[in-house]
Amino acid sequence: MEFLYLSEEDMIKAGVRDMEKCIDTMEDTFRLLHRGDYRLGGPNSSEHGLRTKFPKESDIEGMPLDAPGRWFTAMPAYLGGKYHCFGFKTYGANQDNPVQGIPRSILMMQLLDAVTGAPMAFMSANILSAMRTGGVSGMFARKFASAYAKKIAVIGPGVIGRYSLDGVMSVCKEIEEVAIYGRGERNKKIFEEYCMQQGYKLRKYRVCASIEEACRDADIIITASSQAQKFGDYPLLDEGYIKPGACVIVTSAVRISRKYSDDVQSNSVFVADDKRMYIENRGIDAKPETEDEKRTVTVKGALSEWLMTGKNALNLPEIVDMSDFKRDERFTYFCASGGIPIEDVAWAYECYQKAIKAGIGIKLPVWKVSHL
Repeated sequence: MEFLYLSEEDMIKAGVRDMEKCIDTMEDTFRLLHRGDYRLGGPNSSEHGLRTKFPKESDIEGMPLDAPGRWFTAMPAYLGGKYHCFGFKTYGANQDNPVQGIPRSILMMQLLDAVTGAPMAFMSANILSAMRTGGVSGMFARKFASAYAKKIAVIGPGVIGRYSLDGVMSVCKEIEEVAIYGRGERNKKIFEEYCMQQGYKLRKYRVCASIEEACRDADIIITASSQAQKFGDYPLLDEGYIKPGACVIVTSAVRISRKYSDDVQSNSVFVADDKRMYIENRGIDAKPETEDEKRTVTVKGALSEWLMTGKNALNLPEIVDMSDFKRDERFTYFCASGGIPIEDVAWAYECYQKAIKAGIGIKLPVWKVSHL
């Protein structure tokens, strides 16, 4: 028995950065989700994954301690259809990592035979994970953004912001302007270099001094800021910041005025990548503390409130499986992307198949004969 090992360099050779194919793969994945040909963890088979955190203090020598962005997560999933395999994405995160010259999160992906449980592949998954998030952003844009969109605003020009922009740019061919807002000078510089490398044909590229400036007249807004510890630290899309009819793609926590989640604001539509993940707000967002903060809500929190009170929200898997869906230009769409492990399985499988055909990677033995 053997499995295929794919390094990050191998994954690049195997097409992990092929965004247009990734978006098509994500659409196929959500179609299978809607038809029930998948399994995730948890009693309702809709868990994002299992996260292990550390205590704030401990008298045990060597015990890691809690800190912002420090955890380990395992994300298991089975996906049917042509994929018909099981996968585990695992990652450890520590926001002090960049000081050592390594990414904040380090991810790996394992594919297993769905019948025997035998390992098929073990692969580097940092780019894979960013790509599937960007692919879902592209799919949201495909369904809910204007075909004539001219301007994109990116709030949080980090890794996910870059790949989400790439996903949207792959779909929206009329984009002329990209405006970004971020706090870190290094990320802003890397983001600009990335846009140049991708060869986007832009009339204007702007680094903005405020969220309001970046979002002004934007047809599409991508939010991809880092997870915050306090509710007030989440970026705020206040009243008047969002152009009517815009598509807001939310890959991280961002606050909006409760105006947008109020019953009287009938032209706001919330879209879930999987409704069941938001039926309960499972502690993914910090809670508001001050009265001013309570007049705002995160997009994912608003979606959770809508579902718990029986209000209508769109479900992306259902939309993908509809041949006649058309966006209503009167509506502002708030699209929540929480990350579903079957996305990783699908894109890992596609890369694995190309690697097998092209002879990419290293085959490693599990055993010649089991000595169990």
